[in-house]
Amino acid sequence: MNQTNESNQIALRSWYVIHTKPGNECRVETNLSNQEIEVFLPRLETFQYSHEKMFQKIKPLFPNYLFAKFDMEVHYYKVKWTRGVSKILGVGNEPIPISEKVIQTIKAQRGENNLVKVNDGLEEGNIIQFTSGPFRDLLGVFDKKMSDGKRVRVLLSLIGVDVPVQVSRWQIKKVA
Repeated sequence: MNQTNESNQIALRSWYVIHTKPGNECRVETNLSNQEIEVFLPRLETFQYSHEKMFQKIKPLFPNYLFAKFDMEVHYYKVKWTRGVSKILGVGNEPIPISEKVIQTIKAQRGENNLVKVNDGLEEGNIIQFTSGPFRDLLGVFDKKMSDGKRVRVLLSLIGVDVPVQVSRWQIKKVA
């Protein structure tokens, strides 16, 4: 293939949303990459509290979805029949490309280790609820994020006194 044809083919590539079978995001990412199709699977860091310990989990930002950039005329069947792919999103049977801006916006939200940083909207004074750990189901008042960003300080009202407690960001959720 000469340089001009290759440049034209790259220009015809658009981003599409690929719906995967449950839990197959990484498989599809690998399979499409092996076919030299550009893919983007945004991931985020979460934590799970289990057996009185906190475990880090890296999960897809959009479970069962990823993005692929390809020329619909050339790669449609390759992508559609890739192991783990459920479908290419669109209207009816017509896949619809998404804007390059969407991809750039998500990529701009990445921090260390290429993980997406999600704004949790926590502000001083928000009412929070503990979702795990020894304070599970109790309510508190959000005070501040600690310097590492993974821990927060919450004011917990015990026997009529607000006691500051430091916990993992992933052990609370905003109520109001």
